[in-house]
Amino acid sequence: MSAVFSACGQYRYILERIVGMTGIVILFSGVNGSTAGVEDEDQTSRKWIGFAKLNGARGYIAVNPFGHVARDVRELARQADPIGPDNDMHIRRAIARADLLVPCWGSRSKVPPRLRYRFDQMEQIFRESGKPMKIFGLTKSGDPLHPLFLPYSTQLVDWARP
Repeated sequence: MSAVFSACGQYRYILERIVGMTGIVILFSGVNGSTAGVEDEDQTSRKWIGFAKLNGARGYIAVNPFGHVARDVRELARQADPIGPDNDMHIRRAIARADLLVPCWGSRSKVPPRLRYRFDQMEQIFRESGKPMKIFGLTKSGDPLHPLFLPYSTQLVDWARP
């Protein structure tokens, strides 16, 4: 179990968990750096653990379009820099270590309009990597579903774009 936080503690760039002895490494990308840390779990990290195990992973790495640590995604609107100064560097390093990328940030409508461009940036970073990419499905807005309220029977599917 590990986590990478900024020196100021305002940003969580990486959350990493080992869930098995063998298998792939899955990269999950939620919305904002949650309260999970080196030893602490939250609802989303527990859900990622379950899905990682079900998909034959030895572990997962979690990154976020917005690294700011917050319990509520609405807090991003009040931040001067909700992304974090080192976030993209950590995202690219995590992608390099992952076998499968799973964007799962949910509907972009939950963040302020001025921040929604970030999801397109994340998709571009993921696609440019050339790594396999799957999702849990799409929201009505066409964004990758967040797994928090999905049953463990939900299968990952390819994320095809026209």
